[in-house]
Amino acid sequence: PLMFEVVARTYERRKTVSDVQASMLGRYFYYQVLNLYITVTAGSLWRSLADILDHPSSLLELLGSSLPSMVGYFVALLVTKLLAG
Repeated sequence: PLMFEVVARTYERRKTVSDVQASMLGRYFYYQVLNLYITVTAGSLWRSLADILDHPSSLLELLGSSLPSMVGYFVALLVTKLLAG
């Protein structure tokens, strides 16, 4: 979050502490969402890599069957976020 503060103060030229914090919070939220989707997609790709290399034309079907297997990661993340605050 320090980098988000630097961006808010220098690039966006936000002056008040509350304005800087609001900017940081928004950027941090989008960072977490993007990080989550990248992690899940990369995990699914890694698990299906051999099948994708063997049958590249069925990429979407393979990802459609492997993405639901990552639901355990989502549940663990939600429980951790809820309990940790």
